[in-house]
Amino acid sequence: MLYTFLLHNFLQFPFELMVSESVFLIGRERREGFFWKLPLAVVMQFVMSALWMNLCDSVLPERLFKYVFLYLGYALLTALPICFCFNLSGKELLFIIAGGYATEHMTFTLSRMALFFLPFGYVPYGSLPHLIVSRYLIYFAGAAAVYLAIIRNNQSRTWFRKGDVRLAGLAVILMLTAIALSVNWSYPEENTGTILVEVICPAYSFLCSLLVLLMEYYVLRENNLKHEQEVMEQLLKMADTQQKSAREAIDIINIKCHDLKHQIKALAKMEDAQTRSQYLKEVQEAVSIYDATYHTGCKALDYILREKTLLFNEYHVDFSCLIEGETINFMSSADIYALMGNALDNAFHRVLKEAEDERVISLHIKKQGEMILLHLENRCSRQLEFEDGLPVTDKEDKNQHGFGVKSIRYIAEKYNGDLFIQARDGKFYLDILFPCQ
Repeated sequence: MLYTFLLHNFLQFPFELMVSESVFLIGRERREGFFWKLPLAVVMQFVMSALWMNLCDSVLPERLFKYVFLYLGYALLTALPICFCFNLSGKELLFIIAGGYATEHMTFTLSRMALFFLPFGYVPYGSLPHLIVSRYLIYFAGAAAVYLAIIRNNQSRTWFRKGDVRLAGLAVILMLTAIALSVNWSYPEENTGTILVEVICPAYSFLCSLLVLLMEYYVLRENNLKHEQEVMEQLLKMADTQQKSAREAIDIINIKCHDLKHQIKALAKMEDAQTRSQYLKEVQEAVSIYDATYHTGCKALDYILREKTLLFNEYHVDFSCLIEGETINFMSSADIYALMGNALDNAFHRVLKEAEDERVISLHIKKQGEMILLHLENRCSRQLEFEDGLPVTDKEDKNQHGFGVKSIRYIAEKYNGDLFIQARDGKFYLDILFPCQ
């Protein structure tokens, strides 16, 4: 009974394919209720595969085209349970299906070649143990081998660039090549048992599938390098912005010092007490810019806050902060300066467009349970457009601007943090959650 049930093609191939695809789904974002959705999705997959097989048997003639259509349909049907259980983009989904098909086909060809050289040879429908091992269990080993040899070392390099159609093209080539080759030398069955069908053709199919799979990861690695290059360009542009900000702060200090010099000279010549008192008040206000001394527990952050406070005071921006600086000492000083400098600069430029009495910026950094929360908010009465979770710059040259928030997201992800940005009720909110290091 079990043997007869396991012989069904709508069970064998979809099972092999789902096992092979599973290693490409490791680390992917799961949908809510994943553990109850998974068994339901597996059952749903087998039911759809059975319906598809019956449809092909009843509609299509017994020719090679029928089997190409059948196996391609099996592969595409796996998209439904994957989408049911995981949050994926269309490009990621196509990549996983193609990679799973390549893994399944490589395992199939290797097993077929191995069985040919074993004493009992290739037996398509042998005993129950033979069936379970050769058509079911061996695919776990094949998937594990591909994961250890290819996927594991490249999991962090899956950057799917917009507009890059190479992955889609390679995925289509992979599936069509694997299906066409497999069907061509597997049918008709009277060819079974010859060295051409059992060794030479499977070896060629294996190399073709492996080559396309490696090419897919080559494209992903190239995309990752391009992404890192873009980020470095963003950071360099951001460093230039930070230098301009620092020069502006130095200019403010120089102007204040110049004014102080003349005020002190005038003060020495004054005899009227009321005028002298008024001048002393102006001198005190000028000197107050140097009171912006912070001791947050993070030296890099203290430096940034001192520099930005000079700008805030000059442009009448009300700035408040409540900071546990030691909580972010796990980050490098360069990353702290880049992250906080960018965030505060963006907030500063936004509030400059507000009325003077509404120029308010607030910064909180604190530990909450096992997480570290960085919360920055500022007044923002304008409507903002968002794309991919980030605000779209309102500057004319969009290619040269908008790097600030992208670099913030890059640094947040570098330390396994999550970035949340929203604009509502006349305020702009930037939140980053870091796991405690």
